[in-house]
Amino acid sequence: MTQEKSGPDDDLGADMRRALDRRLGCSAVGDEALLARVKARVLLEIAAEGHAQHRTVRAADGGWREVAPGVERKLLWTSGSAESYMVRLAPGAVACAHLHPMDEECVVLEGSLRIGASLLLQKGDFHVAASGSMHDAVTTDTGALIYIRGAPKEALPG
Repeated sequence: MTQEKSGPDDDLGADMRRALDRRLGCSAVGDEALLARVKARVLLEIAAEGHAQHRTVRAADGGWREVAPGVERKLLWTSGSAESYMVRLAPGAVACAHLHPMDEECVVLEGSLRIGASLLLQKGDFHVAASGSMHDAVTTDTGALIYIRGAPKEALPG
């Protein structure tokens, strides 16, 4: 019978090793190569489950939906009471004035846009519209790509 390691250096622990031995029908001597293969498989499964806790949305994956003439929206993530999405505005596009039922964060990724007549947002600018606020129409002469985090199905018509 082999001596089982127990302590901080044992990745699986003695109880886990015994359970694997029983499950796999290993002898008391144990098969270190088999144990190593099973451990690798279990760790791969754990890693795969970990990836389910992350989401990557590729720029080229499509998913854009027209919500108004010259205005497209791509949903990235929904969590609780908020959504993350990108909005692509063609040059000359207009998004109507709208109410914000919750705080809405916006980052301009490309181009520039105006909110009303006086507020110009350019590439790299960050803007927050507080819950309950309303702002004027959003317009752009150059076109723009923006990231928004706010209420689901909110912010733009459609």
